[in-house]
Order: sequence, then structure tokens, then C-alpha cells
Amino acid sequence: MKQKISEKLKLLDAVSGVYIMKNQELEVIYVGKAKNLINRVTQYFTKPHSGKTQKMVNDVDDFDFIITNSEKDALLLEINLIHEYLPKYNVLLKDDKSYPYIQIKGEKNPKIIISRKINDKKSIYFGPYPSSSTAYEIVDLLNQIFPLRKCQKIPKKPCLYYHLGQCLAPCINEVSSETYSKIIKDIRSFIGGNNKNVIKEINEKMKKAAKELKFELAGEYKKILENIEYVGNKANVVSTEKIDRDVFAFHSSDDYISISTLIFRQGNLINRINNVIPLYGNEIDEFFSYIIQFYEKNILPKEIIIPSLDDLDLLEDALKIKIYSPKKGNKMDILSMCAKNAIKALEEQNVLSSVEDSDLNKTLDYFKGILGINSLRLIELIDNSHLSGENAVSAVVVFQNGIPNKKMYRKYKLSDDISGNDVASINEVIYRRYYRKLTEKNEFSNLILIDGGINQVNAAKKALKDLMIEIPVYGLVKDDKHTTRALIDQNGNEYDISKSKPLFFLLTRMQDEVHRFAINYHRNLRNRTMTKSILDDIKGLGSKRIENLLKNYGSISKIKNASIEELQQYVPEKVAINIYRKLENIKDE
Repeated sequence: MKQKISEKLKLLDAVSGVYIMKNQELEVIYVGKAKNLINRVTQYFTKPHSGKTQKMVNDVDDFDFIITNSEKDALLLEINLIHEYLPKYNVLLKDDKSYPYIQIKGEKNPKIIISRKINDKKSIYFGPYPSSSTAYEIVDLLNQIFPLRKCQKIPKKPCLYYHLGQCLAPCINEVSSETYSKIIKDIRSFIGGNNKNVIKEINEKMKKAAKELKFELAGEYKKILENIEYVGNKANVVSTEKIDRDVFAFHSSDDYISISTLIFRQGNLINRINNVIPLYGNEIDEFFSYIIQFYEKNILPKEIIIPSLDDLDLLEDALKIKIYSPKKGNKMDILSMCAKNAIKALEEQNVLSSVEDSDLNKTLDYFKGILGINSLRLIELIDNSHLSGENAVSAVVVFQNGIPNKKMYRKYKLSDDISGNDVASINEVIYRRYYRKLTEKNEFSNLILIDGGINQVNAAKKALKDLMIEIPVYGLVKDDKHTTRALIDQNGNEYDISKSKPLFFLLTRMQDEVHRFAINYHRNLRNRTMTKSILDDIKGLGSKRIENLLKNYGSISKIKNASIEELQQYVPEKVAINIYRKLENIKDE
């Protein structure tokens, strides 16, 4: 621990406040809040960490702190400082994370538009919607049904919309505020799913037009009815309560936190938002920070549902809204559905989604130049996993043009006689894999990367030589901090990758992906024999709850890594505690 940090820790007290971590360049890299400053800040420098938290701590050269009157003040100050400094290790909703709303402008003669800003207090907003196209579809339909003005500026004479009956023509008519209030009330009702009266009215107009031989007009009414059905089918009604409600759930794994949000308006599920974010701090703090930032850009609903967490009243006080943490019933079903989305989002996350195609291509071109390879269309990585030589497996992941191609991923259960021998394991996997590729005439990869050193590389090259196949093979060399620093070939030549941050991050993400895939396969094999003895004797955990947990988490290991708060999204609090206590002592690889 640095001397100045050690001395500054002595200045901290057991009070609420905000701490500000800085690097050697005095850049603010992380901001956090604490109920107890001395406990929270000290643990960063005195307790062992791993993964991204350790990466952040290694980057800290100094810290400042601000004492606040309450934990609520600390929470709000934390958000303000995050926006001011944009620290690279904080959860931060970017400017492009705003969603479209339908806005009825609060003017004398209101009109319906699409808006991503919700700062006009005179206007009425509906949403947020998942995309602009969805919002525009609804706006187009509303404009066909309800006679609000369509013109940007009120003209001097009526337009086509007036003659179609889709505008009250305030250009020539004085429309009363009572009339507009009635229309807006009907729009609210329609967006809320109450469209029977509208459908009945349009049906009558269609029949009347047809009876009067106005077939073109009747056809327009028919299109409107079809559009009502189309838009209506897009709304998935899963809540029996016709209220506005937002539901938040989270899932954390492998130094990432996945936060899922379900947006219900008048009982209709109109939007699902998933965000997967690197996790450097406490998962609950980051979860709360995310929710507060979310409502800086979105309208608060009537109620919010989140898992049962400590300091729930703190979030309620900051947002000034009632927050529910259900234990059973329909609300619990909705929360569980949201939690499933969070898990799925983390599983499906494209680890390279933040890299623009052009940047990725530049990185691959740079990589080709270093290795002297003409093409890197297919790169495969191989990793082994075992526990004391048992249940040994190998996993292969394939990146196509720098993007994971999960259809090409493969898993291999290794022979018992080589279990635990990484060199022999690599040789077996390469031989089995490329012998099959030869016989089935499948495409070869352009590059093979091994999670290992020169011995593993030579084992892979020997297997390829036996098959008379020539493919470049390199090992991923790590430093004393277990961070990949270079590539190594069969002759022991090293290729420094630290000079290019994009390449370093690309290879790190690739390595993380193959390691995750190998570990998950190994754990699943172990869990097939472990499941019954571990879960069946936990009090309160019946067969249906076990089935639900395994269905959503996928393995015992993932359940073991879940916090009590996460588990409460699927089972009662007491059962969650029982599960957590039972599994916390199981040794993980």
C-alpha cells in the first residue's frame, strides 16, 4: 500500500460520504458512496480482490473523500460527481441511452410528436418505447384516429387532414380546451389498451362509407382497423393491474453486472432494456446508481419493483416514489421474468459490441502485420479446465472477423489417462479436432491461440504436423499479475501486444471468452453428479424451486456465485439464505 494512501486512511471516520479514486495522472477513475467511509474505503486496500476490482485498485494512486450529512446525500452527490468526471470504472449511462417517447405538446392547439427529451412540464408523455420505428407506428395510427393538428405551423387555410376528418382545423375553427381535453383523455385510454370504442366507431364509419359507395374511404378505414390490430398485437399484456410500472433486476458474473428493465404502461409491456456493464464496485451500489441515472432521462412511473435489498428506503427517498419488493404473486412473477432477462443478457452479451466495425478491422489488420499472416477471418482459442485432474475438458471458441461465432464453439471431454496434463490435452484436442475437419473437409482456422506457453504450442504443432496441416499457432503469455502480455511461437519468439491497446483488449476478451466457455463446461459435468446431494437437503427448497433455479442459472456453480439478494428473485428470503449458506463452503476451482 502506498504511504500517502496509508496516511490518508487514518483520516477517515465511520460517517457517510463519497470517496473519489484517482490515478497517477490525477484523473478521477472511480466515485463511490458509503454509509461508513472508513470501512468501505479501507477494504479496497486491505482485503484481497480479483478481476476488475483488483484492476481498478491497481490503478489507484490517491483518493479524496467528502463527508455528507446522510447516506441519501452521499448517493445524490455520487451521481453528480459521476456526471462531472465521467470516471472510467463507474456505471455510466451514455447520452445515446435515451429512448423515444410519444409527446403531446402542451400548446393551445396540441400535436403529437416523437421526443427523446422529457423536460417540457406542459407536455404529456407516453413511453419509453424500444425504438423510433415502434413509436412512429403508434404516432401515425394516433394521427389517423384522433383529430389533433398535424401541421408544424398552423396554416391560413385547412389542409387535406381536415377534409379526411383527421384534424379539427384550428386554422379556421376555434377549438375549445374542453374538446382537446376529451381527445387527450381518449388517447390515454387508447394507448392503455382500451380500443373497443375506437374500433366500434371506425367500423361504423367504414360501413357507412361502403353503403354510400365511397369505397376508397371505406378502404382507408379498413387500413386503420388493420393498423390497430397490428400495433395492439405488439403490446404484450402480462400484468392484470392497469398501471404504469417499471421493474428492475440484476445478475452479476465474471466481473460484469447485467441490469434488465421491463417497462409497463397501463399493464402493457412496451419495452425491455438490457445493459451489461463492467463491475468494479459493490453490485448493489452499482444497481442503485444505475436506477437513479435511468430516471434522469426517463419519467418515473407510478411504482417500481426491484428485488428485496438492504437500504431500499434510501432509493425510495432519493427518487421520492414507492418501491416494491414482492415475495409472491403476479409481481413476483414479473420480477422473476425480469431477472431471467438479466441472466440471458449477460450470457448473450457480445464482448466486442463496444468496438466499431472500422476499429475492429484496423485492429485485425495490425494483428496480421505483427504475425505476418494474410488473413485472420477465423481465429480459434483453446483452453483446458479440470479440478485435481478430474472431469478434465477442453473448449474451443472461434472468432469470425473478430466477432464470436458461437455456432462454431466446440467442447471436448478428455481421456482419463491424460487428465490434468495440459500439454497432452492440447495435443489430443488439436488432433481430434483437425482429423475430423480433414475427413469432413471443413474449413480450417487461420490462427490457433493456446492458453499456455511454448510447451503447449509445440504440442499443438506436433498434432498438426502428424496430420500434415500447416496453421500458425501461438501461446498467450501472462505476466506475474496473470495478465496477458505477449504471444509466443514454437521457437520461443515473443510478440509484444502491449503497444496496441485495441489488440490487447481484443485478445483479453477472446481469452476471457474461451476461459468462460471451458469453465462452464467443466462445471456442468461436475454438477450432473453434485446436484442431488447438494440441493435436495436444503430446507424450503422443493423440486419445483430447484428446477426453476437450475433452469435460470444453468448450473450449481452459477447459483453458488449468486448473492442472497439475487436468489430472492426466485425464492423466499429464508430459503435464499439457506441456499447461500449451504453453497458458500463448496470449493470452487
